Amino acid sequence: MSFTDNKITDADIEAHGVQSQPNKLTGTAAQNKKAFDKLVTDIVKEKLNGLIDALMSAAAADEIGVDTITGIAAGTVQEALEAIVLSMQSITQGSVADGSITAAKLADDSVIAAKIRDGEIGSGKLADGAVTTGKLNDLAVTTAKIALLAVTAALLADGAVTTPKLADLAVTAAKIANAAVDNTKLAEAAVTAVKIAADAVTNAKIADGAVTGAKLAGTVLPANVGIKMGTAVPTTADISAGQIYLKYQA
Repeated sequence: MSFTDNKITDADIEAHGVQSQPNKLTGTAAQNKKAFDKLVTDIVKEKLNGLIDALMSAAAADEIGVDTITGIAAGTVQEALEAIVLSMQSITQGSVADGSITAAKLADDSVIAAKIRDGEIGSGKLADGAVTTGKLNDLAVTTAKIALLAVTAALLADGAVTTPKLADLAVTAAKIANAAVDNTKLAEAAVTAVKIAADAVTNAKIADGAVTGAKLAGTVLPANVGIKMGTAVPTTADISAGQIYLKYQA
């Protein structure tokens, strides 16, 4: 509330003073006494207390005027105080020797980012653990910043190592789990003779009619003679075709 809001006006006196009462008071003694105190209780008390509160507020200096002060252009106490502070700062800063402002002279949080020159904060000024994830830009950590052997299995997401990330011939036998390579992983004609152990091919692995004369060691059969294996009795057609029929007993 402004100082001027607490002025007592002629209208206040006319409305609340004794002059507002009838010429002849007809009330009780207590009522008649209150008529004489009405101006004070209704107006003076409120205005005086309001003025005191306004004078005690932080904004009071903005309303208190000042007389002319040589060298200072100010219309209120607040303006005069501000002008004096600026003048003192100018005088003080001009007399401060280089390097004389120590850490003890700086208020907490007084050094802001704008006062620090770019590139001035070296690693020696950073506390251990001070650079958190939130302080790193996306994609800021380059290969050169990762120590050798620093990326362990625990830091790799499941499925993160894709085929392009594997060097040629990088997957050794020791890295393949036992029984992990099934027939869907073998290329056509990939199993060569040297990959089959001795005595590894059993009868169950040979298709009916798959063993021809050319595959038998020993006497070479005529080109027009073949071998047929089975459990059935040979027919005339089988014999006339020049086949030697071998019957095996299960």
